[in-house]
Formats: sequence, C-alpha cells, structure tokens
Amino acid sequence: MKSFINFGKNILVSNYKRLPFPYKLTFAITYWCNYRCKTCGIWKRKPQNELSLDVITEFFRKSNKFNWIDFTGGEIWLREDFTEIVQASLLYCKKLMILHFPTNGYLTEKIVRGVKRIVEMRPPKLIITVSVDGDEALNDQIRGKKGGWRKQIETYKRLYEIPHVEVFLGMTLSKFNWDQYESAFEAAKKECSWLKPTDFHMNIAHESAHFYGNTENDTLVKYKPLIREQIERYKNHRGFHFNPVAYIERRYLKHVESYLDTEITPMRCQAMTSSCFVDPWGNIYPCGMYDAKIANLRDYNFDLQKIWNLPQAIKLQKEIWEYVCPQCWTPCEAYQSILGNLLGLRNRPTGI
Repeated sequence: MKSFINFGKNILVSNYKRLPFPYKLTFAITYWCNYRCKTCGIWKRKPQNELSLDVITEFFRKSNKFNWIDFTGGEIWLREDFTEIVQASLLYCKKLMILHFPTNGYLTEKIVRGVKRIVEMRPPKLIITVSVDGDEALNDQIRGKKGGWRKQIETYKRLYEIPHVEVFLGMTLSKFNWDQYESAFEAAKKECSWLKPTDFHMNIAHESAHFYGNTENDTLVKYKPLIREQIERYKNHRGFHFNPVAYIERRYLKHVESYLDTEITPMRCQAMTSSCFVDPWGNIYPCGMYDAKIANLRDYNFDLQKIWNLPQAIKLQKEIWEYVCPQCWTPCEAYQSILGNLLGLRNRPTGI
C-alpha cells in the first residue's frame, strides 16, 4: 500500500513540477541482439564492457526510489545474469510498482525458465511484451530470422500460462508493415485462440542515434497517412475499456494521429521530469530518443540522485519541456507524459 501511495503521489506531483528523483527508469542492460531487424540498428553493434551484475547491483543499492522500471536492450535474455539483475532491482527498490521488459521471444526455453524464477521473487506488477512484426512470412522477413515468428508465438503462449504475469504481443508499425495489423493479429489468433485486441499492443517506429542506431532508416516518411488509417482501425478493433492500462493506451493512440500530422510531441514531455534512460555502459540520457548524454554513473559513484540534480540535467529538462528536443511519441516516453499531463497544467513551473 505504501508503494502504491508513493507512486500515486509522484504521478500527481509530476503534474505540477519536476520530481526530486525519477519514478520511472528505462534501463538498456545490453546492446547484444540475435535478430537483424530492418527497423533497428542495435544488432549491428559489437558492444564490450557493458555494466556487470556487481556494478548494476551497486547502482540499485544507491539509486532505488523507482516506482517503475523498464529493462530493455538489445535482447535482454542474451545476458546470462538477467534474472539476477531483476533480483537486485527488487531487493533494493522497495517502492517499485511496475516491472516491465520486452523480448524478441526467440530463446523460448531460457525465457520461460527465467520468468518463472522472476515470478518466484514476487515482483509487484510484472508485464512482458513479446514483439511481433506481422504474420509468419512478413515477421521473419523484417526480423531477418527464419523461424523467428514460430518461436515468438511459442514464447507468448508459454508465458501466458504462467500465473502472475501480464504478457502482450507488441507490434511496431513502420514502412515495412504499415498495413499488416489485421493479418498479424489473425495469424497470432490462429495459434492463440484466447487472443483479444487488448492483448495486442501497437506503436509506431522511431529513430534514435544513441539507442536504435537507425537514423538512416526513414521509418515513417511517406507512410504517415497510411499508418494513421491503420491506427484508427486498431483503435476501433480494441473498443472501449475501463481500466488504467486501457486508459493510457487509448490516450497514446489518440495522440499518435496528432504526432504523425505535426511531428511534434503531443504534450509536454516528462523526460528528466519523471523519467530518464540508462544505457549498458551507465551513460545517462533524458530518454531513448534524445542523443544528449548528461553524465556517466561511474563518475558519480552510481548515485543517480547526484546526476539528476546537476545543473546541466535541470537545464536539459527545461529545454525538453519547451519542446527543444527531437520530438517523439514512443510508449516508453509517452506513458509517463500522459500521466504527467492528467491535469492539463501546460504552463507549470519547471524547477523543483
């Protein structure tokens, strides 16, 4: 109950001012990936010297006021110590309410074993997204891995059977699959008879120099009107539901149309107000989209509080608040922005 109250308080305060510590962390723990996706360039990297388990544990020991953690990559399950990383976050982050991570789903047996171990750790709300890009043929073409779709669907099915896990299929619309939502959903439903539109989440492709490494991809240009149409069909397919997740999803989808029209973030962004991004080497960025490195955790003894309150961090937050940033509408940033704009106080002060 205390964690719930703390989370609610942070959401409320974020509607008025910058928080003294981010309630949401997006932590890319590795850039190794076993796929070759056309929409992403992470797989082209050959990363070395990523943060060790001991270092990550030290980080969570000193920086542990998060209510919400997204672990991401690369493919997180390529780290042999991923379950231990999760365990460290749960050990020290006593106010944690949401733990989420995506997976490409290829390593089915390893993922299922690992998730069962994580469930035994009794996390609060555990949410997993298994990515999919179309039906079997299109998915494997986009992801550059023959047989990938079959493994992704098998992973989804196996995770669905595990109690205390919320698992979704996640599809990213790009120039490669802008008109394939219905075929992707129907293909998955043939294998998973229980599948509902609300089990199938959709977002739009983005570009990022420091995260995805895909700035040459031209992922949305010329396809925006077509993607808008697909989003509208998906919204109608989902219908209207009364729960917090459905509310956030509905708001996200509603503002996708505005973003596609204007290429401007539809509401004041919460990067460096409520959230931040850590890469596999401990570099701190406002988010996954903005290539504006603030500092490295090692230089501040793994104390995120110190970095969060640096003059350059506060300056960067003010610039983002005034839309001086690349502009995006990706769920990993949009969701906390939706929560931080519940009251519509668009001219609130930026300082603590």
